[in-house]
Amino acid sequence: MALPANITAGSDSNVLTIAASNNKGLLIRFLNEQVEDGFYALVIDYLKDSNFDLKNMMVDDDVKTQCTKLYELGEFVDTNIKATGRYEIEEWIEPLFKFVYGDIDPLDVDAPISTSGIYRYSIWLIYLYQRECFGDAMRLIGERIAPLLINLSYQILEDDDRPKNFDKAIMGYLDLINVIMEMGLPADNANSDAYMNNLEVLFDYVVEDPHVGNDYKIQFSIGLFNAYIHNKEYSKAFEFYGLNAEYIPIDNMSVYESFKELIRNTNSAADTTVLSRSVINAISKQEIYNKRIDTLIAEVSSFVRKVYLYIENEPNMKKNLQILGAGASLSDKHNIFEGLYEYNLVFYECGIKDLVNQDNSNKSWEEKYEILDLLYTTLNVIFDGYNVYEISNKIEHQYVELTWIGNYVNANPSLLKLFFSVKEKIKAFKVRKNSILEKSKTNYEIKQMIDDRQKALVFMTAEDMICNGLNSGRINIINNNYDPKVAEKQLIKTYAEIVVPAKYKKAEAPQSGGKFFGKNSGPAMDPDLQKLLSDTKIEEMLLKSEWLWNQYEDKGNDQQTPEEATYSVVCLIKVVEKLLDRKGGSSSRSESSPNKKVIITKTGKVIELSDEGAQTQNNNTTLQPTVIENLNNIIVTLKDKSDANVKYVQAYVNDWLNSVVDAKLDKNSMLQLYEAEELRNKTLTVIKKLRADLL
Repeated sequence: MALPANITAGSDSNVLTIAASNNKGLLIRFLNEQVEDGFYALVIDYLKDSNFDLKNMMVDDDVKTQCTKLYELGEFVDTNIKATGRYEIEEWIEPLFKFVYGDIDPLDVDAPISTSGIYRYSIWLIYLYQRECFGDAMRLIGERIAPLLINLSYQILEDDDRPKNFDKAIMGYLDLINVIMEMGLPADNANSDAYMNNLEVLFDYVVEDPHVGNDYKIQFSIGLFNAYIHNKEYSKAFEFYGLNAEYIPIDNMSVYESFKELIRNTNSAADTTVLSRSVINAISKQEIYNKRIDTLIAEVSSFVRKVYLYIENEPNMKKNLQILGAGASLSDKHNIFEGLYEYNLVFYECGIKDLVNQDNSNKSWEEKYEILDLLYTTLNVIFDGYNVYEISNKIEHQYVELTWIGNYVNANPSLLKLFFSVKEKIKAFKVRKNSILEKSKTNYEIKQMIDDRQKALVFMTAEDMICNGLNSGRINIINNNYDPKVAEKQLIKTYAEIVVPAKYKKAEAPQSGGKFFGKNSGPAMDPDLQKLLSDTKIEEMLLKSEWLWNQYEDKGNDQQTPEEATYSVVCLIKVVEKLLDRKGGSSSRSESSPNKKVIITKTGKVIELSDEGAQTQNNNTTLQPTVIENLNNIIVTLKDKSDANVKYVQAYVNDWLNSVVDAKLDKNSMLQLYEAEELRNKTLTVIKKLRADLL
């Protein structure tokens, strides 16, 4: 196992200076100070050096007297490491443990020790790692290491109060703590609440300490964030991320999976909005960086134009261009000026002149990177003697070196200087290219997950409002006069008035259902509506939605209440969910297998009792896909499975879903009447279109 990376950080660079000065007394005092502070592994690295013989170093007796611990460690190294040739840490960590702590049980983290020094627990921790006693290592961190660092941090009021070697020790411990955190072990492996509790307190000191580098703050933040996720403490993880997002880069691969797990277990629309905002911010920062390629392409294009203009103004070239014209075919010409042939080949046949004079800003990032690569290669062909094949492998005479152009442009010091400048900028940008593309891909994937989660929460909230509100009788929303037959008549009229695109319109149907004893029986029911009502759940939701929207008249009121309007929309959302079910709204699904249950707290937080996307399975059913998965794979249930139609249907359903997400539907916050009316009309339109589009 590797030792902490920062062991030689900071002032330890002075060791080389001290050694070079041949001041042996100063060097020995320095190493002894490290031993007294507990940096045994650091000092052993020096003592193992075959050129470093502590016994034979001539120093004053008072120095030896002051440095007894160092000389004891030197004897240990001579006996246990040098004499036996044990140069790997796993070979000497056990005898070193006994040398440092005496004859104690290494698994008894409460054992009293006489060892002092700020870094005194490091060998113990390394020993436990080597023996793979990770639970005991976690307990040692929580019950001894973290409290030590917390107490020392608490005592530091000013920089002058910082203990010697404190910064080196805290960063060394953080490296060792990170070893266990990266393993992703559950916190209860420590068999001690102190592990997470004290790490949380220590984190508060570390993140506020200006002496601790950002890389260590990021390392510690990522470790704690991942630990919360591993422990399934999603609310803590969310809060921690919100407070420390600057130290938790979501495009870091060690954070990536944990962040996705957090999204999957975020049960509040407000929380998903916060996460979404964070990701959008990361994406916008990335896009700002990406936009630098536009500036770079413009700069390189400008330089290429300067190069070809310089070539065009060469006297012989200018004369030939005036006679033959730029880009003229030279296939039937003889004794052509060599420069003109090379000029035409690169700037016309390879299309470089067109490329640097066109607007590339609207192209995709992938196309822009290809353009930058092509321009970079073109400059190498012109200045560095690459052959034209590197630019294009589709032209004749491709294995050509630009002898005349190369000699001509390289003879211009000004152009040559600019060439090196531009080339270095491109190289620097290309170094970041893969990282940029990977980060962009990761950020957009995370954003898509959050968007899908927000959409899933729409259906979860609707389910809760219907199960625990509308249908439970806890909220008096539907009045006692509810009559499904009256609601059906209202629905037939409403459904007929829904405006859909021309592709959905059918041949004119009779406007009434005939006469009964001389009276019209009312408008005929649309065949698609009849299909909708054949599903008992959809029928219930459509009729209740219609009644809720119109019952204010039955009550003698002027307009709908916010509750009536909101719950009317919620019923329609459930209809869309049923339509998106791959079973196509069939009532064959067992009613004894209810949909997921959720609870919404007073703060509006949605808590799942059975996850909306829970792919639960019993003996009689197969795994069921989520609503969002059904939408993403809607081709399965569409009549017209052409690519264009699939995209069209997904587009209008997603547009509707985004509108519902934006409305922030919630049982504790009713919609304004104008919002509900707009959302109701949009939802009814989606229902009518979906019914026509689905099998």
